[in-house]
Amino acid sequence: MDNLQFQESVVDKIQGWLIRVTSLRTMDILAYQEETRISGPVMEIGVFCGKYFSVLARSAQRSKSKLLGIDTFQWAPESRVMESLCMSEETKHVEVLLWKRFSHECSPQEIVEQLHGRPRFISIDGSHECEDVYLDLVLAEQVLSNRGIVAIDDFLNPGTLGVNEATHKFFARPRLVVPVAYISNKLFAAHRSVAGAYRGAIEKSIMEDKTEPQCKNFRELLAQARHKVEQPLWGHPILLC
Repeated sequence: MDNLQFQESVVDKIQGWLIRVTSLRTMDILAYQEETRISGPVMEIGVFCGKYFSVLARSAQRSKSKLLGIDTFQWAPESRVMESLCMSEETKHVEVLLWKRFSHECSPQEIVEQLHGRPRFISIDGSHECEDVYLDLVLAEQVLSNRGIVAIDDFLNPGTLGVNEATHKFFARPRLVVPVAYISNKLFAAHRSVAGAYRGAIEKSIMEDKTEPQCKNFRELLAQARHKVEQPLWGHPILLC
């Protein structure tokens, strides 16, 4: 099924909060990785019922990659996540690992060894406390593939100020990853070596999307001036959608 069909038949039916345009752009980013042979496992910190996890699982299954979910599972059990993945033939056969623990209890070495490689896509959507988020960002940077990308949930959300503080703290000095796009509640940061390529791929997917209002607004603003859809953040240009 295509992205919209998967969104409506699977993602929309899983409990959780995820803006549709962000979900669709994530599917495009993952498809770009597959098309350009950016290989490797996929992981998420903070799985809940598996809403965003299902988007990652779809790509992991297609590319025969391992999928890791790290969560305390205090709000939803592991069985609930597996039920979400079993909703679709596109996700039910993925090789998935679910670690019931705090993310700070996971070492970079353990993650890379258990996944047999460095993740190409990492989602950070766990604790909203500053120190926790900061440690998650550091962990992601340590294990990320040199062609990988990180999605930071709830950045610029006024209800999760700890995420904002931690992200600013993290990027206060030069990093291996740099921000490339902000799409409705998620900040995407890619490895320096491929940041420009990801930015170009994301913009292409926005320009080609004829269904989402945010994408139509992006095109209209771009027609007026580039700075209305792209601005510097920590010294790097990021797309705004």
